[in-house]
Amino acid sequence: MFSQSERFRLIVEFEGRVAEFQSELGVIPAWAGPIISKVAKAGIPLEKVREKEKETKHEVAAVVSCLEEASGKAGSFVHFGLTSNDVLDTVMFMQISEAGKRILDLVKDLVRELAKRAEENRHLVCVARTHGMHAEPYTYGLRFAVWSSEVVRCYLKLSDALSQAKVGKVSGAVGDYSALGARGPEVEHRILASFGLKAVTLATQVIPRDILIPVLLQLATLSSVLDRIATNLRNLHRTEVGEVREGWTEGQVGSSAMPHKRNPIGCEKVSGLARIVRSLALASLEDVVLWDERDLTNSSAERVIVPEMFGLVSEQLTTMTEVIRNLVLDEEAIERNLNSTKGVIFSEFILGELVQSGMGRAEAHRLVSDIVEEAANSKKDFLTLLRENPVVSSNISKEKLGSLFDPKTALQLADELVDKAIADAEGVLRD
Repeated sequence: MFSQSERFRLIVEFEGRVAEFQSELGVIPAWAGPIISKVAKAGIPLEKVREKEKETKHEVAAVVSCLEEASGKAGSFVHFGLTSNDVLDTVMFMQISEAGKRILDLVKDLVRELAKRAEENRHLVCVARTHGMHAEPYTYGLRFAVWSSEVVRCYLKLSDALSQAKVGKVSGAVGDYSALGARGPEVEHRILASFGLKAVTLATQVIPRDILIPVLLQLATLSSVLDRIATNLRNLHRTEVGEVREGWTEGQVGSSAMPHKRNPIGCEKVSGLARIVRSLALASLEDVVLWDERDLTNSSAERVIVPEMFGLVSEQLTTMTEVIRNLVLDEEAIERNLNSTKGVIFSEFILGELVQSGMGRAEAHRLVSDIVEEAANSKKDFLTLLRENPVVSSNISKEKLGSLFDPKTALQLADELVDKAIADAEGVLRD
């Protein structure tokens, strides 16, 4: 979509379509447009344009010159009333529209896999972590559901930004239709509508970049969400944690030196590419600022930024989808980690029950915190120490205390939350 050959094909097609509609509307002679359109449909060899560009030092002028030569007498009316950016900006937004469709399809692929894993693991209890430390009981279903929900939001926001960016312009050198006259807006509307675009409300020589920026920033946001998922999986992949492993294929090598290595290379690639995408997003913001009605500072930057961002995010999406699809969950390691802190991950529920029994919150918090510390420094688990503590036992019955250590008590709404994420995912997949 962003190749040079496709770019020049679209430029030539656009010039031909402009001439065709200008003939129909009487802007240029009726006989000229069909000739130019026929030549444009036949195409201009990329090599010929490149050779002409060595002379013109201007790519649109090179295309116009080649099209003019091939159109004979009608060639005088090629590019009539246009400025280069009428062509270049409109073509860029055509490319973005088509590339955006592909990106959205890739996002759907990822959403589908995340929702599937959320469903499969909705009852697989694990430990949640905050600040890298054990927090409370959780499920892998919830973990995948949260990731799915984030990606779904990215889909919706990117889809909206792409919809707003289905624009073009055919309004001349400073955006006031001066070379086309009173029929300029009608010419513009007809031409752009034929490409499925609408005219930007007002423009200078360029389409204002506040229309482009939301697309690029949403790509960067999506990239960072993928980085977040990848970073979480990389941490869960660590030897000391060992709860997940990226899929491994026969003959794959993890390290040229250490045969035992099974590295999270897919996730690492996603995280690495996100760094580049974020840097490109920053550069794209600079392109909003131009002198007066036009300068050329945005042009060279966007030739890198736009194709690179779409290409890199598509690579991230493809990679992350494969990672999620083939991810291996080690249920033994998950259970081992869940139980590794002697039950202290249930401390909030003990605190809540003590408060419910009438104890002041600060007093209850100090009491539970002291017992947690004792569990860390002794061979006894948290539940045993709670049962032995007279203050706790006088406020919480033995049966109630035991029930507070059942993950089902903590996860009563987990199924409902997973269902909500799956429903949202299904909404996107139907889009």
